[in-house]
Amino acid sequence: MRQLTVIALLVNCGTISSLKCHQCNGWLGNYPPRFTQTSTCDNRNNQCETNQYCVRILDTMTPGVEYVTYKSDCFYQTTLQVNPTNLSYVQGKTCFPFQDGSAPVKRWFYCFCNDRDYCNSSKPAMFLTLPLLILFIYFCT
Repeated sequence: MRQLTVIALLVNCGTISSLKCHQCNGWLGNYPPRFTQTSTCDNRNNQCETNQYCVRILDTMTPGVEYVTYKSDCFYQTTLQVNPTNLSYVQGKTCFPFQDGSAPVKRWFYCFCNDRDYCNSSKPAMFLTLPLLILFIYFCT
């Protein structure tokens, strides 16, 4: 019996648990009242699992708008094509400016984390908002 217990412990020690992430859409700031709806991020059943990173993709809209919409999701890769000519390696607690190749150029911010489950939660975290503000000021002024 003792041997079975030791074997079971060794098997469980080798198990890698996945990172749980929110998988939802929401907003930060003062969303226009006529468009206010319940954020799908308030429901923890809206989740996904990954062995890489959770991501929050922020759409900064236009200057002067008092809110930012976002999508929280799992990210299954270790690199991000931040623009048509630049490939970046993803790191936890880091935000990357992203732009597509369209005209006019569409810009987003991809913010990554992997330090805890639901790290891309609907509550604004300092590591997400501070880099966003710095990048927003840099690109929009």
